[in-house]
Amino acid sequence: MDRTGIQVPFGYEPPEETSKGTLLIYDSFDLGDDEGSPSSVASDWLDRQGLAELAGWAERRFISRVVWYVPHEETLKRMGVRFPAPMYKREEALREAADSIRSGVRTEIDTWERKRKKYTPMDTALRYMEERYKGPYFLGLSEGTANRFASYQGFEEWIRKIRLVVAAGPEFQPHPHLGKHAARWNAATKRE
Repeated sequence: MDRTGIQVPFGYEPPEETSKGTLLIYDSFDLGDDEGSPSSVASDWLDRQGLAELAGWAERRFISRVVWYVPHEETLKRMGVRFPAPMYKREEALREAADSIRSGVRTEIDTWERKRKKYTPMDTALRYMEERYKGPYFLGLSEGTANRFASYQGFEEWIRKIRLVVAAGPEFQPHPHLGKHAARWNAATKRE
C-alpha cells in the first residue's frame, strides 16, 4: 500500500462534486437490423434512439456514470424473447451504438452474466449492480421491460431503492404497479 503524502496549500478544500449517481440500463441490446430481432417489436426493447434518450437524460441530470448491463441469452428466454442473439453479438452492437452516442457522461458496459453463463433473475442483477456501483441508483428501461419489471415479485422492494427512467413514447400504458408508484419513475424525454 502506497503511503506517500500529498501536499496541498493551507485551507484547501476539494471542489464539491456536482455529478452523482449511476444510471443502470437493463435491456436485451439486440440492436441488429434483422426483421426478427426484439428491437423490431415496438416499445418492447430499446433501440438506438432509446439509448440516446437515456444517455441524454443522464447528461441533463448530471449523473456521474451510465452502466449498460447486458443479460445472458438464458435470461432473455425467461423474459419472453424466443430466439435471442448471442451475447457477444449484442455486446458488439452495443459498443458500436455507444460509440455513436455523444454524451458527456462516463459510460461502461457490464458483462457480468458472460461469466455466469446462465439465467440470472433481474433481482440478482440489481443486487450485484447495487454492490458494485455508487448510488443513488436510476434504472433505465424500455416500456415493455418496465411493465415486465413492475409485474415481478420483488418490484415493491426495488421501487423504494431506485428511481425508474422509462424510455417511453406518448402512447405508453404503464402497468398498474407503475401507476401506484407514479412518483418513483419518469419518462426520459427531452420535454421534461
